[in-house]
Amino acid sequence: MSKQPASTDAMTDAMTHDAVTPADFTPSGGAQESSPWVGRMVLAAVLFGLFVLAFGAWFMFSGRSVQIDVSPAPEELTVEGAFLKLNLGDRWLLLPGEYRIAAALPGYFGLDEAITVGDAAEQSFSFELTKKPDRITLDIQPADTSASVTIDGEDYGVAPIRPLELAEGEYEVVLTAPRYVDRTLSVEVTGGGQDVAIPIVMEEDWADVSISSAPPGATLYVDGEPAGETPASAEILSGERALELRLQGYKPWNQTFDIVARRDMTIAEVTLEKADHIVNLVSVPGGASVTIDGEYLGQTPLEVALRPNSRYQVAFSKAGYRPNSRQLEVVAGDDTRLSVQLQPILGTVLITDAPAGSTAFINGTRRGPADEPLELPAHPQRIEVRKEGYQTQSITVTPNPNAVQRLTLNMVSDAAIAAARRPSVLDTQIGYTLQLFEPSGIFRLGSPRREQGRRSNEYMRQVELQRAFYFGTYEVTNQQFQRFRAEHDSNVVGNQTLALDKQPVVRVSWDDAARFANWVSAREGLPEAYRESEGRMVPVQPANTGFRLPTEAEWAMIARYEGSPEGRAALKYAWGDQIPPPQGAANLAGSEAGELVNDILSTYTDPFVATSQVGQFTANGAGIYDLAGNVSEWMHDFYELRPAGASSPATDPMGPLDAPTHVVRGASWRSGSITELRLAWRGDGTEARDDIGIRLARYAE
Repeated sequence: MSKQPASTDAMTDAMTHDAVTPADFTPSGGAQESSPWVGRMVLAAVLFGLFVLAFGAWFMFSGRSVQIDVSPAPEELTVEGAFLKLNLGDRWLLLPGEYRIAAALPGYFGLDEAITVGDAAEQSFSFELTKKPDRITLDIQPADTSASVTIDGEDYGVAPIRPLELAEGEYEVVLTAPRYVDRTLSVEVTGGGQDVAIPIVMEEDWADVSISSAPPGATLYVDGEPAGETPASAEILSGERALELRLQGYKPWNQTFDIVARRDMTIAEVTLEKADHIVNLVSVPGGASVTIDGEYLGQTPLEVALRPNSRYQVAFSKAGYRPNSRQLEVVAGDDTRLSVQLQPILGTVLITDAPAGSTAFINGTRRGPADEPLELPAHPQRIEVRKEGYQTQSITVTPNPNAVQRLTLNMVSDAAIAAARRPSVLDTQIGYTLQLFEPSGIFRLGSPRREQGRRSNEYMRQVELQRAFYFGTYEVTNQQFQRFRAEHDSNVVGNQTLALDKQPVVRVSWDDAARFANWVSAREGLPEAYRESEGRMVPVQPANTGFRLPTEAEWAMIARYEGSPEGRAALKYAWGDQIPPPQGAANLAGSEAGELVNDILSTYTDPFVATSQVGQFTANGAGIYDLAGNVSEWMHDFYELRPAGASSPATDPMGPLDAPTHVVRGASWRSGSITELRLAWRGDGTEARDDIGIRLARYAE
């Protein structure tokens, strides 16, 4: 009978007012009282169970559903790196983080991949296993074929070769071997790490060919290569093959056969024919025409085949030589050689105009000096005459045995050809004109010791100009120089201007004259004739074809010998040998210049107190203006009183390599003394003056 629960108020009242007294308890059946540790174990078990339930609930709440697909399905699949994981069929419950997926399946490479599980509730990863390659062995028969193996065009070497690891797929295998038919086959590899042997039988590409001859012992040649002696059996490759039998003393036998692989053949016995006798025919000189019994057979040296034990009439003939004939008896088994000496029919040829030292060549062979008579066979001869510095001349002539033939070749020197190609007048872009002067030969510089007005620096010496050169027709004008240096001003002297366009430029130092020459060279596309060294201009060595100042020797040749010294005496003055000069001879210091010059020619007058326009007076015999008068001119040469070795002729002299000053040549508007009026006068200086100007020159080549 169940009791009704007490009211809440009554229970409260009892708990408040009455003390609770524990009652004695004795277990039924007389059991002893439980130990305290049992209670604690029970409590711990309860708490652990609660913890497991809570942890499981947390894992289920925090884990992510991850689907892992591997194709094909592996036999083993593991997730590594997970402290907690739960496999739910094809899904895994994993906490976010880094993991490695491992899978294995026979015949496939193992899977080992990293994945990252993120925060998404559901995630998936897919992987594909790769088949292992098969190990392919090519079993090639015969084993000794030494076949070359290529797979899909890649060379794998010569069989036998090691097993090949080939991935799944289809491959083209090509085998080539000497004397075998090429094989091409398609190989299907399924993969999965299997050992696969592929048998391949190579087919022979030859046939056994047997041949015999009468007499035996002939050498068999196949396509020119020896293959044995008859009777012979040879393995011959398929195709069209040339077979030949050779035996000493017999004519060669040859025939072409179409050989079919693996189809052996026997050629009927070949009967060899005895060979003709070989005769060697030689003549001196060679190239003689040969006839035997009237039949033309060719030119010596010559081999002919003749029937043995017979007689023949052999005739030799060659243009320019007497015919020669012999009777020849051919004996079987003997080596026969017939040699004849042809006697020339000679004619004499004489070359009449060859330069001294020329050499004659006959048909390309050196003969000797060209000025000696040539005894030559009376048939066409090619005669060449050669000499360094001259154009080679050649002619073909047939010598006449009855008379001396004289030849005129008219050889032309290279220098003459070059000179013919050079323009005689050269015009520059600034309007400056130069004239061409050819090599001069030997002439004298300086003046005799007893010449009136002579100075000690006018030493006598021989010089020779071997290089053609151009020489300025006029002195350089202010207008031309100002195109190089626009600010230049020749200024005035007294009340006389020196700065008009057509007046010669003055007040130019030697260095500035050299710079001007370089500027003109650059405009004309020529190398510069001067270079700067330690603050001053010096000539380039060796001299090139750039514009420069005239050398002292060039100036003297043109001024004193009027450009052609051969056979001429040097002029004393530009107008001749008399003093005072005739009226109008040149722009000199006449009576009109008395206000500016102390030393004047009192009996001579010209229209100009200072400089005149260039070209106002008559040109000299070489066509050059103002070589005496108007302005003196800077020379290219460094100045020296007397050079070392002045007693020996000098070729194209250009002065010493260095000195403090440069040579000045030619009288000027300030010149009134006999010393300065003479063409042999030479001064020196470096700095600009109002009576020194510029004239340009350059080598032609």
